[in-house]
Amino acid sequence: MRSEQKKFYRLLVLCFALALLAACSSKKTVVVLLPEEDNPNSAVSVGDGDSQTVIDEPLTAASVGSGGKVKKETVTPDEVEQDFSQALAAQPPAPISFTLYFQEGSTAVLEESRETLKKLFAEVARRQAVEVQVTGHTDTVGREKENDTLSTQRAEVIKSKLIEQGLQADFIRAVGRGERELLVPTADNFSEARNRRVEVIVR
Repeated sequence: MRSEQKKFYRLLVLCFALALLAACSSKKTVVVLLPEEDNPNSAVSVGDGDSQTVIDEPLTAASVGSGGKVKKETVTPDEVEQDFSQALAAQPPAPISFTLYFQEGSTAVLEESRETLKKLFAEVARRQAVEVQVTGHTDTVGREKENDTLSTQRAEVIKSKLIEQGLQADFIRAVGRGERELLVPTADNFSEARNRRVEVIVR
């Protein structure tokens, strides 16, 4: 029905080396801890031996100057963009996820998910390198073993459609999770449209 794109930096730590510290002590190295939505408790240690500084807050920087002295300071998003624009521009696109919904007991994609399917194809086509994770799911109607099979079939249908679009099969991983990972928790044998889905992550 819709695609959701997480807006976050792919790099946890962005190191901008004006020159290697070992090669030229008059230069400095700057390490910046960037926000990462999936891992908010990240940290990095900067320094050598007993002289180390830990930065564990997003948009905190540690600069290593002459003599190995470490200076800790905060930076703004604008400063990051200005100082590291080339490095940020060189990053691959952030992962993006798509959710497609299916008819009950079927591998047929619902009409309202057709637009999401088109967006999925467009996203895969625009990336120079791509890896796709396809995970099929069901609701709780039917037997567990049958739902395992159905969820795998749904994932394989989307995989086949991606291959038809020109994506190599080796770049796609398709699995079925049956009714084990319900988006909406329900009782057994309960028909829930939001659980009849395939989730696709494009990296």
